[in-house]
Amino acid sequence: MVRDIRVRAEEIIHTSEAFQSDKGLRVQNMFGWLPPRWPYYKLNSDGARKGFGLAGAGGLIRDATGRWHGGFCMNIGICSVTIAELWGLYQGLILAWQMGIRLLVVEIDSLCVTQLLNRKSLNATLPLVNDILGLLSRDWQVSVHHVYREANFAADFMASHALTLPLGLHYFTTPPLGVKTWLRNDGLGTAFPRVFKP
Repeated sequence: MVRDIRVRAEEIIHTSEAFQSDKGLRVQNMFGWLPPRWPYYKLNSDGARKGFGLAGAGGLIRDATGRWHGGFCMNIGICSVTIAELWGLYQGLILAWQMGIRLLVVEIDSLCVTQLLNRKSLNATLPLVNDILGLLSRDWQVSVHHVYREANFAADFMASHALTLPLGLHYFTTPPLGVKTWLRNDGLGTAFPRVFKP
């Protein structure tokens, strides 16, 4: 928990320093979901935390045409948003492996999680990170990338939807009703504006 707080604090300080030192250097760009190149599949996962610390995770797997291949929601209970993000990544990797997918691109909108995965030696005390690293080391081709939230709205919906479900893990062979709008937007190549530091 202390490490989780430290990583989040570093992220906030870094963002704050960037705004103070380069206030004039901001650009706006458009971001949206992009399909993976064939024959890869893409997993988008996310975590959400609401109210009194209730957290959920969710994700979905699509192919190069944007077609839905499976999804999940996990109502976790009470935990930090970083732990929820880690659970989303973990459950998404498990689902992809169980589906027999061996060529996978993973996108998450948590910079904190991608940093945790890159600092392997510093995270020996985080069992969930070690479990994820174990999954990534299996005999398959997986790459994990950070994306902006605007490219991850469908997974964001799945993570929030988890909080409306009973505790535990829920799989979806067909898309839940609410995510269909985001799937349609992604299929049309809809992009959303974001102001950021170049």
